[in-house]
Amino acid sequence: METFQFTANDKISQEQNHLKRKSSSHSSNSKQAAKPRRVRRSPNDNVMIAETTLTGKGVVYTRRGRHDCSGPNNDLVYDGIAAGAHYTHTGGVSDSLCLHLNVSYRNGRFQDGNQGASHIYGLEYRDSWISSVMDFSLIETLSTYLHSVPCAVCLAERRTTQLMIPGRVTCPQGWTREYTGYIMAGGHGDKHATSPICVDDTPQVVPGTHGSQNGAYLHMVETQCASLLCEPYAVGREISCVVCTL
Repeated sequence: METFQFTANDKISQEQNHLKRKSSSHSSNSKQAAKPRRVRRSPNDNVMIAETTLTGKGVVYTRRGRHDCSGPNNDLVYDGIAAGAHYTHTGGVSDSLCLHLNVSYRNGRFQDGNQGASHIYGLEYRDSWISSVMDFSLIETLSTYLHSVPCAVCLAERRTTQLMIPGRVTCPQGWTREYTGYIMAGGHGDKHATSPICVDDTPQVVPGTHGSQNGAYLHMVETQCASLLCEPYAVGREISCVVCTL
């Protein structure tokens, strides 16, 4: 019977070969993971789509008033239409939603008709005079008045946090400016209070929408004193805003 003796060098060689195989296997798995898979949009949907190529590493923010994202290393997660509660309702949602344009419903698990006690409506620009402060160079029309408000959910890659600053158009040192805009909300005469949002100052509209639909209203917000200091705040002046990421 043959006998084999392993020297220290043999043991080292075996360990090196094992590490090479492990590294090769890891590299192969990484390459396979990088390939986009075909997935279903939902368990009950027969349509197969390519799995998202977004890195998933970053921070998400909503750009109000635009269909797209801006800034370096930004990806569009989805675009939609802004929605909120009716301006005459005394209850319901207070924050606006960004509803996906390509809406989907659970297969067989919905009931048409008004069974619920909470409703949402498209958000409408309600100020006809804002062309004097907004930049309409990128808009589909010369006015936003009585059009519905678009929105975009964006992923800022390699960032960890996002911040909206009312009353500023620049970001703190070290932060990245994603977009600037104006603070807008429901009117003070409306029965329903809404949370203020930062609407892009190069706004767009939802194509095919125009005319008063009497849904959720969106107005420019202006400062009033003296409960706010009359300096530096100017009476009746629109409030700027900026969305920053870090």
